[in-house]
Amino acid sequence: MLSFADNFFQAETREDFQVDVTMKTVWAAELEVLSEIAKVCERHGLNWYMAFGSLLGAVRHKGYIPWDDDIDICLKRDDYMRLLQYLPKELPKGYVVRSPLLESWYPEYHSCVANSDSISVEPEHLKQFHGCPFIVGIDVFPLDFLEESEENSLQYNLFKAARQAALLAKGGEKNKELNEILNLLEKQCDVTFDRNGLLETASEDDRNELAAGLWGLANEIVMCGNRKKTDKLSMYLDYLRFGKFYQAAWFESVEWMPFEGFMVPVPGEYDKILRATYGDYSVCVRNTTLHDYPFYKKQLEQLRRRVAQVEAARKREE
Repeated sequence: MLSFADNFFQAETREDFQVDVTMKTVWAAELEVLSEIAKVCERHGLNWYMAFGSLLGAVRHKGYIPWDDDIDICLKRDDYMRLLQYLPKELPKGYVVRSPLLESWYPEYHSCVANSDSISVEPEHLKQFHGCPFIVGIDVFPLDFLEESEENSLQYNLFKAARQAALLAKGGEKNKELNEILNLLEKQCDVTFDRNGLLETASEDDRNELAAGLWGLANEIVMCGNRKKTDKLSMYLDYLRFGKFYQAAWFESVEWMPFEGFMVPVPGEYDKILRATYGDYSVCVRNTTLHDYPFYKKQLEQLRRRVAQVEAARKREE
């Protein structure tokens, strides 16, 4: 269990942004999850790096960006696939690994390692995660090498189709376009999709399961063939959406930087990576996360119900 400075869990203002006590417990819980992933990586010689906003936070803030509430890491594809093999077997009891490449389907392109599959107010859980009752996780992204003329390749176009279908499926779209894309992917990739997610009576779980299958196929498409090591790396989804890629040489060395009092690995050429991602990253731009802040808004109502149940049970015992 990680040890934090006595004043870490106090509310404070960073960059004119108020970070409350609850968010501090969330940050601490996420760092606990990160430390467990790091242990697995160290045991098996896997190289991981802070990524996206977490890399920016490490470099610019020596910790979290004040208005951020999650941690992102990345690994090159070979290490990423090995990590997915080890994590379910080696993480502490209660941890959950969600990925479109594992049986525990996940309706996203990347993977996520969470501390639990449900909120908890049990004393042992709260002690382990520094008073945080919420489900918290670390997003784990794969980095793939890019071939020459990538945008003209069959892989690129099939990935694009799989992404579009995954978004339509998760959004509950039951239109002709989605069905046509599924037919195309089934023919081109020799796969079969369960169409329950397209039914009028489909539940959110049915739709998410179809989306997860499509994201899993998207990963397989990127990995298929004899993809060679080239001088370009990208999180393939970012390459498709924004044309973003990095020079592979930027990841050849590793530096360790402080992050909320702990040391984390960053690519040796982090400055070039951040500039390729954000431009002038010295300028603070607030509230640009892709989800509502804080992420645990949806869990708060569950927490209220859970606390009410615990209080009612205690009164009955009295």
